[in-house]
Amino acid sequence: MAAAFWLPWSDGQVAVVNAVVPAAAGVWVAFTTKSLDNGGSIKAAILGFAQAVISLAVTFGWHATAERTAGLMTFVGLLVAVVVRQTSKPKSAYDLAA
Repeated sequence: MAAAFWLPWSDGQVAVVNAVVPAAAGVWVAFTTKSLDNGGSIKAAILGFAQAVISLAVTFGWHATAERTAGLMTFVGLLVAVVVRQTSKPKSAYDLAA
């Protein structure tokens, strides 16, 4: 909010702040909670990072349609789901009882 309304920054600088802060927060949350969910939160962090990169690319001149960006995010989501699914394992009944 400060960057958008009160700081004398350009649109590009505000876009960088709006993309980097949520991506960094997502990565921080993913790594601090990965032991609680067997690493499943890493998927959200990667998707947030991809969304931030797309946002920055569009801000700095990438001319992409909504369909193209939606397709790209869908592809990233599917790719991440395959990778996370391969590395995650369900918790055993013993782990859930503890």
